[in-house]
Amino acid sequence: MKAKIQYRLPRNFHKTFIPERQYIHAMLRFAASGREGNYQEIASATGIPMGKSSGKVPAILDYCRGMGLIRLIGNGRSAVKRPELTPFGRIVFLEDPHLKERITQWIAHFNLCSVLAGAETWYQIFFVGSQTLGMRFHRSGLEEHLSLAYNCNSRGVIGPVIRMYEDDAAFRACGVLSEEMDSVVRRPAPINAECGFAYGAWVLQLIADHFPKANQITLAELDHKAGWKTIPGWNIDESHRAIDLVERKGIVAVDRQMNPWIIRPRSTAEETWGRMYDDLI
Repeated sequence: MKAKIQYRLPRNFHKTFIPERQYIHAMLRFAASGREGNYQEIASATGIPMGKSSGKVPAILDYCRGMGLIRLIGNGRSAVKRPELTPFGRIVFLEDPHLKERITQWIAHFNLCSVLAGAETWYQIFFVGSQTLGMRFHRSGLEEHLSLAYNCNSRGVIGPVIRMYEDDAAFRACGVLSEEMDSVVRRPAPINAECGFAYGAWVLQLIADHFPKANQITLAELDHKAGWKTIPGWNIDESHRAIDLVERKGIVAVDRQMNPWIIRPRSTAEETWGRMYDDLI
């Protein structure tokens, strides 16, 4: 069976629910079992709340897809859903099934911002609006940015984006966004030894998805098309430190004689996902 064609999740896919990690774990377990079902059947199998007509199952299923943890197999319009673990989802399920590690949450966040298969609001905030908003902005500024992007009323347009990074049940460990006084503060992704293989796998995945036939790519092109520097919130110096870190793992080769720098993959995304947690041992 063919995997469902990927697309960004629409603005209101979450129905204001945050991605609670206990339910993400339950969905990963369901995907790993190879089972399929409609929303009610998935709810019964996973314990994710679902009423007769509404509930958290559709939102959690979509969060998992937007985070790059699962893909849907078969007809996307069918009432019967068959989730399958991606290489990223598989290693998370095996090594960090409750998504407690900061690096797991950061990579899931990166994927939510994806140009190709993330979630529309995350894409608008962390990629399209990165320069406009900066790393500290007012909630009203964020509302204005999103209402202009969607040509809609600003009320409720932010949804659960800020809350999910402030709630222990969700993604507070990475804490991408937080509210301080009258400002929303965006935190750049950390650059340290434990992130090397994870960032490397993510970069290789971006190259495979956006430039499938390329043997090499400039870092400028990779950011323009896929946001490898913009989505993590890195400045130029930070992005150089990040690519240095990935290069030291033997995942890519970097040609610094050219401007902008050129990188060449030295591994595959799937192989590198399998090493994502090696630095945590």
